[in-house]
Amino acid sequence: MSGIGDAADKAKQYGQDNPEKVDQAKDKAQDFVDSKKDKDQQGGDQQGGEK
Repeated sequence: MSGIGDAADKAKQYGQDNPEKVDQAKDKAQDFVDSKKDKDQQGGDQQGGEK
């Protein structure tokens, strides 16, 4: 499984070399999570689970 470790090392190195892109990715991910929460709160897919 060295391929996964190599990919993780490359991703970590890329993140260190490009912190602004990491911030952009975090913002996009947070926007996605927020939009999903908004849909759930508006009575979208009502599923059980932790709240």
